Parts: sequence; C-alpha cells; structure tokens
Amino acid sequence: MTAQKPLRLSLAGYQVRAVDALSGVIRKVAELHDRDPAHRQAISLKSGATLLQSPTGSGKTLVLGRVLEGLRGALTRPVVWLWFAPYAGLVTQTREALVEQCGSLRIRDVAKDREVNGTRDGDVFIQTWATVAASNKNARKVRRSSEAALSFDDMIDSLRDAGFFIGVVIDEAHLNFGASAKVAAEFYLAHIRPDFTILATATPNDDKLDAFERTAGIEVASRVIVPRADVVDAGLNKVGLKLGVIRFRDGDRDLIDHEQATLQAGWTQHCRVRARLKERGLSISPLMLVQVEDQAKGGEDPVKRVRDKLMEIGVDEAAIATHTSGEPDPDFHSLAYDPDKHVLIFKVAVATGFDAPRAWTLVSVRPNRGRDFGLQIVGRIMRVHPSVRPIHGQDPLLDSGYVLLSDPEMQAGLQAAVDELKAVCESIELITDNLDVYEFGNPDAPTGMADVEAKPAFMPRPPQTSDERQQRLSDLIGEGVVRPDVQDMPPAEQDRAILAGETWRHQISDTPLFGDLPEASKPESGAQPAKPSFRAYPLRKDLGLPKSLVRELAPDPSKLNDLIRDIAREFCHIADVTGLLQRRLAKAHLDLHDLFAAELQETVELRLRLSNARVAEKAQLAFSFNDSIDPRLLKRALVEELRTIVDEMGIEAGEQDLRRAIDLAAMLEPEKLKGAIRTVQSRNVRTDTSEPVPDQYFGPDGLSEAEKSAYGVFPHRLNKEEQDFAAFLDADRTGTVKWWMRNPENETWATRLILPSGHRFFPDFVVGVSGRTTPDSIALVEIKDDGETGRLQSDRNVEKIRVQHREYRNVFWTYRTDGTWIRAVYAEGLHKIVPKDRFDVKEMVYLG
Repeated sequence: MTAQKPLRLSLAGYQVRAVDALSGVIRKVAELHDRDPAHRQAISLKSGATLLQSPTGSGKTLVLGRVLEGLRGALTRPVVWLWFAPYAGLVTQTREALVEQCGSLRIRDVAKDREVNGTRDGDVFIQTWATVAASNKNARKVRRSSEAALSFDDMIDSLRDAGFFIGVVIDEAHLNFGASAKVAAEFYLAHIRPDFTILATATPNDDKLDAFERTAGIEVASRVIVPRADVVDAGLNKVGLKLGVIRFRDGDRDLIDHEQATLQAGWTQHCRVRARLKERGLSISPLMLVQVEDQAKGGEDPVKRVRDKLMEIGVDEAAIATHTSGEPDPDFHSLAYDPDKHVLIFKVAVATGFDAPRAWTLVSVRPNRGRDFGLQIVGRIMRVHPSVRPIHGQDPLLDSGYVLLSDPEMQAGLQAAVDELKAVCESIELITDNLDVYEFGNPDAPTGMADVEAKPAFMPRPPQTSDERQQRLSDLIGEGVVRPDVQDMPPAEQDRAILAGETWRHQISDTPLFGDLPEASKPESGAQPAKPSFRAYPLRKDLGLPKSLVRELAPDPSKLNDLIRDIAREFCHIADVTGLLQRRLAKAHLDLHDLFAAELQETVELRLRLSNARVAEKAQLAFSFNDSIDPRLLKRALVEELRTIVDEMGIEAGEQDLRRAIDLAAMLEPEKLKGAIRTVQSRNVRTDTSEPVPDQYFGPDGLSEAEKSAYGVFPHRLNKEEQDFAAFLDADRTGTVKWWMRNPENETWATRLILPSGHRFFPDFVVGVSGRTTPDSIALVEIKDDGETGRLQSDRNVEKIRVQHREYRNVFWTYRTDGTWIRAVYAEGLHKIVPKDRFDVKEMVYLG
C-alpha cells in the first residue's frame, strides 16, 4: 500500500508576514549586490544578515523553507543555500521537514554531493558546522579536493564563479555559536563569504549570538520578531505552563532526597493527561521528559539512577528511552513519535532543538537557574500536537505544559524565560524600510548607511594636509574599503571617499570583539598619538578632581588563615548553628501554579525525614563559591568554632554532630555564609591609589561638551541610559554634583570593589558630591537599563548591590522608569532588588 503523501501546510498569519518580510530583505540585498558588485563583502556584512526570532514550536523551519522556495527564480541570479543546524539529529529533522513541506527545494548532502554541474537555483545543503569547519577526519575529507569530488571550498568558489549567489541559513543560531563562535566566525568570513545570511533563534537577546556577530563583524540589519501570543492564537503553542515545585521550609530542599517524589508527581500528571486524551477520543500517547545532570567524574550514572526510580514507581522499563552523549540513541529524532515510549531521559545537551509535540510533562532533576534553561523547557513541552489543535483552548488540562522541578531555585530561570517571552512584541525592522547605502569609493553616491537602531553620530575629521590625505586614503585602500582608482581623483573627491570610508569602518567596529578582557594599562600621557579623527581631551584642573581613585584589592593571601577564622566566627555568630544539632524532620509543600497567569492551583503538605546521605553530598557544594577560599579549610574552621561554642554552653555533641550542624547551616542559610564573607572581607580588603587618573582621554573629535565632566565632554561609547544619566548629572543646579567621570571597566586606574565571590565590580560613574564625607567627596553610581526585567535580578547583580566600597562606602543603583530615574536597593527579606523612590542627587551626600 502506497504511503499517503503529507499534506502541504497552510501558513498562519504571522508566518505569512515573516515569509514576506524575510523574502523582501533578500530581494533588496540582491539588488544592492547587483548595483555594486565590487563591494559584495561590505554589503553582506552591513546589510545582508537578517534575524528571525520566533518561539520554539512556531514553525521556524517551515517559514525559512517557504522563504527559500519563494526566492527560486525571483532574483537576477540563482542561489545555493547552506543550512547549518547545531546537532546531527536536527540535520535529519530539518531535511525531513523541508522534503515534506517545501517540495520544490532540492535537499543535498555536502558530505556526499559536491558536484557543481547540475546545481539548480534553490538547492539546499544541510549540515552542522562540524561537517565542514572542524578538524576531524570527515571534515578534512569534505575540505579536500580529489579526482572524485571538489572540496567544499572549491565548490563554493566554482558556484560563485558560475554566477550563483551564496546564501546561509543558521538555524537555532543561539546554539550554533557557543565556545566555537570564533572558529565558526572565521570559517564564515574566510571560506563561505555569503551574500545573504538568515539567523533563526527562539532565544531573545542571546549573548552567544551577539558574540558571533561581534566576532564575525556582521551587523544584523533586519529583524523579524514573532511574539508567543501569535503562536498560541494560531494553535501551535499551548496556552499555559504550570509549574509544580516541592517547596521546603527554610531552605530544607537541599536536605532531602526528594527526587523520587518529584518523579512520582510528574508521572501522576502524565497519567492524568493520558487519561484525558483517551476521554477525548484522541489516540495520542503522551511523553514525559526527564532531564538529568551530567555524570560527575567517578560518580554514579544519573541516567541509571533515574531509570531505577521510575521503575520503582511503576513505569515499565520498555517504556523508558534514554539519550545522552555517553549513551546516544541512533534514532533519537524519532523517539518523540514512538507511542511505545512514555518517558525520555536526556541531558542538557539535547534539551534544545528536538521536536517533541506529544510532550506535556517535564521533570528536571538538573540543578540550573539560568534563563536559557527556562527557554529550553518552554520550547520542549509547549508545542501543540496536530491531533489536539481542533480542541485547542477548550480543555485546561490539555492546554498546558507541566514542569516538575526537584530544585525550586530553578524556578528563577523558568520565570525569567516566561517573562521574557511575554515581553516579546511583534516587530519587523527591515533594511527595506529605510536604506541608503554608500558605494565606497564612488563620490557620486549617497554618504551614509541607515541603521535599524540610531547610534551616536561619528564624523571623522577631514584631512588637513596632502600627506595626511594620502596616508589615510592608502590605509582605506589597503583594507579594501575604498577602490584604488580614487587615488587618481581630485583632492575634494578623495576627501569625500575618506570620510565615508572611515565612517563605515567605525560603524562595523564600534563594538569590541571580546567582552571580558584583562585590565588595560592606562595611556601614558603624551606618549600615545591620537588616532586619525581622534583627539586628546585633557583632564580638567578647575574641578578639584582627585589625582587617583581608591581601588580595592583582594585580601593579603599570606593572611588567608586569619581571614578564614574570622569568617567562621562571624558565621557562627549570625547563624543559628547550635539549634541545628538535633534537626531531624522537615516540612514540605508541593505548589502548582500557572507561570503565564500566575494563578495558584493547588498546595499539598508533606513531612519528610532528612537524608544523611543528601546532607553529606550537598554540603560539599555549600562552601564552594569563592575560588580564593579553600572550602576544606573553611569547613574545618567552622567546625572548630562550633566546638568552642558548644563547650562553653555545656552542650554534648560529637564530631559528626558538629559537622552535620555546620553542613545544615551552610545549606539552610547560604546568604548568611556569604554575608559573613562579605563582612570579614570588607575589613580585610586592601586599597591602592598608585594608578593616577589619566591626564588625557582619547575620543572622537567633536564630542559634546559637558560642564562637570572630568574631561569636559560626554565620553564616547556610553549606552543610551548611561548617556542620559551623565546628562542628568551634568544638569544638576543644586550644587550637589561638583564633577563626574566614567569609571571604565578593567582599566587599571578605575575604582573597583571586591565581591564575596572574589570577582571585581566596577561601578559605572564616579561623582564628586558636595558635603559627602568620603575621600575626595566621592560617590559611586551603577546604572541599569533593565529595571523591569529579570536581568536586574541576576545573581551577579544581587551580589554587587550588597557590597560597600572600603573608602567610598555605598554604591547608588538607579534605573529609569517612565522617564524618571529610580533608586534601586536590595530587600533582604525578599532577596531581590526593589525600587525605593525617585533618585535625587542630594541623597548622594548620605552614606547609606
């Protein structure tokens, strides 16, 4: 019997809009290439990259495939597309999806087929980066020409010589660029050199994707953003996401091995869904996903542990499938469709990208608190099975995905992901809306390029002498920015080309390639010549500026033992350690609520016995958050201090009782342990003033003047919030602000604070405040641009806001809401950053 051919899916409204927008961008960029072929690479980097940001389950592959289909025969030249997926399993999944839903595309395999003759417009090669860019045997084979086949590089060059455009699709772009971003970027720039690039991601504001853009020097000129609400309305995403968390009193979550209970709760919910599907007459076998941690070296196998526990609660062993890097399933991409498999155990590496439309429930026993974890979960269980779409929105049980967490702290990452998805609004920002491209070296062309987002104006200084003109022009020609024949043009035309070329070069290099660089030495006064179009701004002598800033240095390593003993005394003083010597039982609650609706569904009370094994295991992690402090020495000092206390109180306790109490205290009250370190460290940090404030600041010519700025201007490369806050300080007429300066991160002269984790904190601004009783009347200010998002509540920010500078004391935190600067403070009881009141410069006088 012949298998029925799959029906070609109709596109939802948001998918149609996305296809039209993406297709329009490619057509416009193709016109630019045809108009100015000599600057193909510049156009590709500046205008040729487009981002599709759309939730998992929204049909990104379908949208991209229909875009490629629609472009066949629509451009002046044929296009060959290179489609990159992050995992081999997704290559198979993508290939099957395109064959099924985009039948006019011919799908090819670069590992087996690199034949140029017979290549057609719209051919698509699907592979991972490792297939062509890695150093393994298979990749080397693909990159080497032989009598039987061209190399990948030669194939690309031959296709380009034959008149083909080269297009690249980078699917799941947030996964394609991790630690290998630099390698991928080099391969992308040096070997593929595409004319068009489409980046697709489900992750808003992803750092890995941003890093690739910076490293590759590309600019995402167009963005198509699809909100989750549109996908829900179209019946492709579930309505709700319900979270079930076992909540322990006073941090008891780390004291009980409640993994079994969490798995049981997940299986119960899975069975409820299965029964409801049967009631509805739907022949769907739901799937429960179980995410486990990576196996520790020499430790037990987490997959075996979870499988055994599932079997103990009644799950048939044959119904359990597993997929990990150590135990890969060759048919992994089809597991999600096998009705005989009711549970899939997997690790984080496969948590993203795979399609599991019959998954309703996910149990995670992997400790993780990040936003990315939350986005992975939302993507894996929020798809709507095609058979359920006819009743979408009619059955609350089936309209939600369910997450059971063995670690309640993971809710932070999950909630952050939900909040971010809720905040995503539909947006289509395209270069086709407003585009004016300068054809470099052509003096008759327009003189600028529009950007999607406005950036600070940059205008290089015209050449002052003939020698300077020729030097700058020679540099631009050598970099390939300006054509060589410009040298034969009149001086006025050469100047126009120089100004346009340097402006473009500045725009594509405005963002540093690497974020976390070692400290840079300060410029030596008078020793560093100003760059072309840059000038030196002298440090003002009329504002009473300090010669240097007080910098905190880590405590003296030779006095580490004394520091640890002080920490032990401080912690045992502020924590109820002796009260934990007889602790045996703990209460627990199971809460269920909808994260999108914030609606509490049910609470179940539990009373569970503490697990000695769990306490001993978890205690090892409780002391390891500062690399400069040996957790073994810290724990030993804590036990010795507790022994002194119980001896004085006449309490009888053995060595194991003491160690157990210390372990419990550290796990139940980790913030107090960090607080003890913060208190003791503040007494022991060293200070240094040996690095003077630079006599000059080098920046672009023509920076706006600032009355109270240390260098008389508003510095270059401030973001919008920093720029506006600097203007806010500069406009002070109360007499409070005497002067201000930017405190650049990682500069050796800049002031910094030492955090409990051992990391450094560089507040954004240093301000001279009349009447403040700190050295040089200095106050420090940190600016945030995300007061209403989960990023403000990151662990690093919470750690930063709780510290004080040894000399300059409290750091003022502020962000803007509805145009008003709000002061942010840390709420101890809530363990989060909260708004206090309107930021008033007069409050900077106070030390608190």
